[in-house]
Amino acid sequence: MIKSNEFIPEVFLKLTSHTYPHGSEDIIADEMLRLGLFPDGMCKDLHGNYFYKIGESRTIFASHLDTVSPKHTPVTHVFDGDIIRTDGTTTLGADDKAGVSILVWMMKHNIPGLYYFFIGEEVGCVGSSAAAKYGEDFEGNYDRIISFDRRDTGSIITHQSWSRCCSEEFATGLCYELNKSGLSYKNDDGGVYTDSAEFVNIVPECTNVSVGYYKEHSTNEHQDIKHLIALADACLVVDWENLPTKRDRTIEEPKYSSYKSIGTSYASTYGRYVEEDWYGDADSGFGTATKPSVSKSWSRTGKVSNSRDYGYYDNWYEENEDGKYEATSEKDEDFDFFLLQDKPKHGKKSSKKSKTYYDNGRLIEIDSQVSNEKHYNWIMNKFSSKKLSVDELEIVRVQYLDMTNDYDKFFYECLVEEMLD
Repeated sequence: MIKSNEFIPEVFLKLTSHTYPHGSEDIIADEMLRLGLFPDGMCKDLHGNYFYKIGESRTIFASHLDTVSPKHTPVTHVFDGDIIRTDGTTTLGADDKAGVSILVWMMKHNIPGLYYFFIGEEVGCVGSSAAAKYGEDFEGNYDRIISFDRRDTGSIITHQSWSRCCSEEFATGLCYELNKSGLSYKNDDGGVYTDSAEFVNIVPECTNVSVGYYKEHSTNEHQDIKHLIALADACLVVDWENLPTKRDRTIEEPKYSSYKSIGTSYASTYGRYVEEDWYGDADSGFGTATKPSVSKSWSRTGKVSNSRDYGYYDNWYEENEDGKYEATSEKDEDFDFFLLQDKPKHGKKSSKKSKTYYDNGRLIEIDSQVSNEKHYNWIMNKFSSKKLSVDELEIVRVQYLDMTNDYDKFFYECLVEEMLD
């Protein structure tokens, strides 16, 4: 049988030979069938997701087929030792072809489980949210769902968005199983949001595992292929079915962060602002000089909504005669939303399209009708219900905002101001 150090790089390079924005997942699925990477019995659910079941198992393994990119386009690989990147003109697509490669390897070895390849993760977990919404096929039948869709090489995620997604016992058990193979995983409560989070009310243990990519959503994205090979081998010897199941899926456990030393840590780590370019670039952090002043702020009203339905609520902003911006449709009282009290200087009205980001300073617009307000709600629902930590703030800046856009820049300034208060 082919060895992992041959199979994994070969499969990864094939899967990342092109970018696959949401809407082109069927193209990569057809290619995987043609190459024999998907088995002949691969199924497609009503929502467009692909899945395959092996044996009897209470485990779901998950990845997603789409990548952040403005269009389906060829990728030029560049090799630097164990690191694979691009020539700088496209994203790599390691997010999440690294996870797809792991699942393909496990299926080749007949590891029991339900294998799911979701669509539209990068534009709001479209496929997984739809699957979870009609969760009668999952509820009571599965104890765990493991997404392979996390940056770096050492995280087993215990919290996604602002609440717990798996128990400490489960995460510790999975770390132990993977680390038996020489890896260095540990529990990590700093998760953002991926497909497994859609199942927290259905499946007791939901996590996300680091697969060795870095700087996802940018043209600097790169993959540690050595780690991916090691993880693939480790996944073959994990005792998946006997991992502890402790979390009560009916009880929500919010994540509470301490901000006692936030001023000190913020000043020492991120206190390098410049007035003209205070947000920095994708590699250098926040730039160099003084904190921006913010005279106006976003007001938050209503209660935090537990709904993660990407199509939950739409509001467009219109300018009134006083120069203010107001929502033109009625607000759902249970929906936590931001209202722009004073428009940013030189601001432009929303394009009324949802957004995901290709690189710092370059905006990708996707043809679904989602307003700025909804986009900011979607971002904030990924984190704690109050102010962000330094690490979370950096995640928002790098992954979700276009700092050349006045609305995004203003939104970010307000988050910084709120954190420092």
